[in-house]
Amino acid sequence: MKLRLASLAVATALLTGCASSPVRFYTLGAPAIAQNANPLNAATPTVSINRIALPDYLDTQDMYLRDDNQIIRSPNGRWASRLSQGATDFLAARLGQAWPHTFVTDQPQAGTADERLTINISRLDVSHNGQAALDADWTIIPKDEKRPVLHNRASFSANGTVATDSDNARLTQNLLDQLSRQIAASTPAP
Repeated sequence: MKLRLASLAVATALLTGCASSPVRFYTLGAPAIAQNANPLNAATPTVSINRIALPDYLDTQDMYLRDDNQIIRSPNGRWASRLSQGATDFLAARLGQAWPHTFVTDQPQAGTADERLTINISRLDVSHNGQAALDADWTIIPKDEKRPVLHNRASFSANGTVATDSDNARLTQNLLDQLSRQIAASTPAP
């Protein structure tokens, strides 16, 4: 009986020692971003944002840090949704704030939007040394074929600590904030 209890105690100690830290989920824009609640009517212009395109290795729930040519996955940090979806939601909310008299959405709509916004992020790196960079291009496609299609691109950077996954999320959000401000400033509100 004593041997059995001792074996059980050793097994419990081993299992407890092997337990890993819990997985933590992160979002962009915490606390939640409230869009301006201006009333909508039939004349309210609509901008539809397509889901952001990201490099395949980033379009996941995994959080990464870059170390030169190596991509290191966080053992415990995850995005609450695929990064492309979280980034699209974040940018739709930020642009909704920047253009308060426009209905900005990333959700399917029954009608055709007045303008469609496509965003391609070709680089989104948060480095282990706290340097972060984002390269993106975007296109505004008007419903009216007589209006020109607008193209633009920009690069952004930020620095900060990356001691935790929360720090990584903050740096990523910082880069996306810069992108949203540049899109809002370079693109006339509909």
